[in-house]
Amino acid sequence: MINSKKQAVLPVLVLVYVLVCSILVFTYQDEKKSPPEIETPRSSFYQKENVQSRQEYEQEMLVNPATGKVPANIRKQELEFAREVNLQNTLNKTPRSASSGNGTKNHQLLWLPVGPENIAGRTRAIALDIRNEQIILAGGVSGGVWKSENLGQNWFKTTASDQLQSVTTITQDIRTGKEDIWYYGTGELVGNSSRAPGAPFRGDGIFKSTNGGDSWEPLPSTQSNSPGIFNSPFQYVWDITTNPNNLAEDEVLAAIYGAIVRSTDGGQTWTTVLGTDLINNPPTFDLNNIPAEFFTDIHRTESGVFYATLSSATNMAGGESRNGGIYRSEDGQNWQRILSLFRPGEESFRRIEIASSRSNPGLLYFLAESSKGYRLWKYVEGEGFTDYSANVPIETEELEAFDSQGSYNLTVAIHPTNPNVVFIGGTNLYRSTDGFATADNISWIGGYDPESENISTYPNHHPDQHAIHFIHAFPDALISTNDGGVFITSDSRAEKVTYIPLNNTFVTTQFYTASYSRYPLEEVVLGGTQDNGSILTLDKLVNQGPNGIRILGGDGGFTASTPYGYYYYLSFQNSRIFRLTLNRNAEITSFARVDPVGGGTDPSQSYLFVNPYVLDPNNANRMYLAGGDFVWYNQNLSQIPAGSQSPARVNWKRLTRTEVQAGVISAIQVSTNPKDIVYYGTGNGQLFRIDNAHSDIYSVKEITGQEFPVGGYIRCIAIDPTDANHILVAFSNYGVKSLFRSTDGGTTFTHVSGNLEEFEDGTGNGPSFRWAAIVPKTDGTKLYYAATSTGLYSTTSLEGNVVWEQESPEGIGNMVVNMIDFRQSDGKMVAATHGNGLYTAQADGVVPNENLVVEEDFEIANVYPNPFADEVTIEVNAPRTRLLIIRVYDSRGNEVKRVTSNLAFVGQNDFFWDGTNSLGQPVGNGVYLIRVTYEQKSYSRKVVLQRE
Repeated sequence: MINSKKQAVLPVLVLVYVLVCSILVFTYQDEKKSPPEIETPRSSFYQKENVQSRQEYEQEMLVNPATGKVPANIRKQELEFAREVNLQNTLNKTPRSASSGNGTKNHQLLWLPVGPENIAGRTRAIALDIRNEQIILAGGVSGGVWKSENLGQNWFKTTASDQLQSVTTITQDIRTGKEDIWYYGTGELVGNSSRAPGAPFRGDGIFKSTNGGDSWEPLPSTQSNSPGIFNSPFQYVWDITTNPNNLAEDEVLAAIYGAIVRSTDGGQTWTTVLGTDLINNPPTFDLNNIPAEFFTDIHRTESGVFYATLSSATNMAGGESRNGGIYRSEDGQNWQRILSLFRPGEESFRRIEIASSRSNPGLLYFLAESSKGYRLWKYVEGEGFTDYSANVPIETEELEAFDSQGSYNLTVAIHPTNPNVVFIGGTNLYRSTDGFATADNISWIGGYDPESENISTYPNHHPDQHAIHFIHAFPDALISTNDGGVFITSDSRAEKVTYIPLNNTFVTTQFYTASYSRYPLEEVVLGGTQDNGSILTLDKLVNQGPNGIRILGGDGGFTASTPYGYYYYLSFQNSRIFRLTLNRNAEITSFARVDPVGGGTDPSQSYLFVNPYVLDPNNANRMYLAGGDFVWYNQNLSQIPAGSQSPARVNWKRLTRTEVQAGVISAIQVSTNPKDIVYYGTGNGQLFRIDNAHSDIYSVKEITGQEFPVGGYIRCIAIDPTDANHILVAFSNYGVKSLFRSTDGGTTFTHVSGNLEEFEDGTGNGPSFRWAAIVPKTDGTKLYYAATSTGLYSTTSLEGNVVWEQESPEGIGNMVVNMIDFRQSDGKMVAATHGNGLYTAQADGVVPNENLVVEEDFEIANVYPNPFADEVTIEVNAPRTRLLIIRVYDSRGNEVKRVTSNLAFVGQNDFFWDGTNSLGQPVGNGVYLIRVTYEQKSYSRKVVLQRE
């Protein structure tokens, strides 16, 4: 039997090793020198520098401003509401007249999934089919359940598009004849969003499959039926296992919020067998008000003995549970505490993970995170506990300190045939060859790269470990899941462990942002992701080969690109923005950090975790940035010198009249036609308009709508490319009116959320609006899009009773869509989901940007002001994107300064000289010659410097 398993699995392992990334062919620079390395921050959710900003960002964006809380149970309720909306739209699907004000049918686009199919998202749940280990089921915490039938070479999704996607654990019934029964649990209590019980990606019970995981149905006994309160402990499921020793009954045990629960009828009914009984409380109870064990775990050994852990930490600050401890049971019903962890005033225990030895089932390890650090115990049945906590890795020259990030990532495993080889995972993955009996035989084998001077990931691996599994037929083969998906190694005991990603078509990437490349010759999407940095993705169907490349690490933010290729703008968390050039393999060939010195420095009004900025669609060398309490403007990004990883000073201006007295600037957008109008909004519901934003005579006017929700979070401002007075303003909070339209530049607004609000006043279970777009067509019509927490919607009319219809119900479905973007030159569109990657579509007949006019000849169009005292602008028009050099000479012919040696893009380009020499020192008053060299020709103008 073992030999037959080896014969079945071995070819697959060999095939896994030959998975390689395809070479991308872009219009990038092709340089053969080693690419420069950018120091990137860590992307971990609970990394010290990230935890507060990410929690606050996600929480403030979603809370009902009237209560300050995310509505309890909102995920389930908004999904049910979305189903009602879709059902009503289907029932009402009749031909409509163009003047009906309710949109027209058949305007939906064909949205195709484009991955990236080789870069996955956070994966907590995984299990191998006991009958055939080539069959794997894995779950993304916001991406649903996926199945592979060839050991992870490729995957297909088995949860329906309208089902809950928050998968945290998965298990199989291993009894003979019952192997097609599977269960998965939902609800990530620590990690996916802020800890409020109504968090947007929370769970709602346990799902069951009776056909090998090909489809799923919720267990009604675990579903919450009372909206508005946290009343079910099944909303957070830590772990599930079955009892193969009970041949007469379908016995399931689950570690849920506060307790271990047991069912003997396949999940139809449950009883609490350990911990705090929360399932028998009246449905009106708010579980926030009942002290309960915050972390639980359940584990079954190879011999069928059960072990469970309950944290002493509870949901109450400072409250400790007397139940905290480690427990043992031989029948899953009667439990004995074998180690008490109730130590009030001394130590508080949080999450405690369990592992047992396959070759010696009476040997176990328990890994815990506590108020005093980390605890690691070895337990042998009949002998008791040995404390190896002192040997958990600490910072040395060879090792980085073990870090579970507040119990977010924590896992432990024992080698199947050698119980002395033990693995523990936090941010990194570690291996001990003496069971952590000493600190001398520990190796760092995954997560971050121990050999990198900067922060980078271990080769073909990823930080933040969540699960470890072994293959029975090949005991040294180890499957690791983490925030980057699923990875395999054939030799977990090698001195240098080598991994192969198993993420081909495992599309669980969590995107915050996405933008379609503005260069018309590129079919490329840029996107910022949670945990996976900033990714470049080829726009092509999944299953056509690897199409994603991680360009920057950290948590990815906003992205942008120029209409001429060459420059790409990507960012990390908290608005660290880089201008990049890339070669044909999408490797960085040059970079410059471009965010401004002084931006976001007010601690009470700092940058957002995912902070917005935008390039001017008429002049991609100009950037407008949400700087916390001010809008910042850069007049020419290309003049910023390459190579710096520090904030930039060159050409940045803080637009002082844009100051917001309270809140943080949360959205910003610049117009196409007419030019130079900027709208910006705040996280407390204020909206402003800047006219002549590019000039010193800019003006600012507050245009906050009278019906805007007080304290609402403006997530997006969409501007009609053909009419800057036509805008949409999207609020992302729950429980408020979500989408407003103005056709007069903000003088008046109309509420246009339509059928996506349950009630006209915005209350109820309508979705959170994340983004909006206006797409003008050459036939005079317009397409309107709303990206929401229950999918992507569209309409062709915002008049009368607005009816939004779901785009791609079978593809995007009810996934959270954080952003949409379209390329005006040809109508290419992208939708960024938080859990299932990117989808692209083609909108035909889109009105192009007529402002991007190609000049016939090069010219210095203007040099002003002349005379000047502080700064002179050199305006040039270029017929082609080419290298341009600007030098300044004094009256004796001496070169004073090289102002720039960089690109001039097609069309208008503005460069600036501040009256200093090459050392940055002010030069004297007088006449200076400005010489511009372009395509081996020189052009000159005189300018007078006249300081008072």
